[in-house]
Amino acid sequence: MPTEIFEPYGEPLPEMGSGKREQPKVSAILSAVGQYSFWLLVIVIVLARIAYFSPVSSFPGAAVLALTYSTQR
Repeated sequence: MPTEIFEPYGEPLPEMGSGKREQPKVSAILSAVGQYSFWLLVIVIVLARIAYFSPVSSFPGAAVLALTYSTQR
């Protein structure tokens, strides 16, 4: 006797012979476009940070040198 399989929200799942659901083509295309646009945005942000923000530290280095010198004595 076959048992019915349910999804997490209580609805019965349709029985399919192959056991796989076919993903619609439009969904696959939108997924690919979304992923590529996300990674393009990440690359643009990283390149903008490299181009427009200086790597100079926000605290003076002389204070750090004095502190390391005093701890070595």
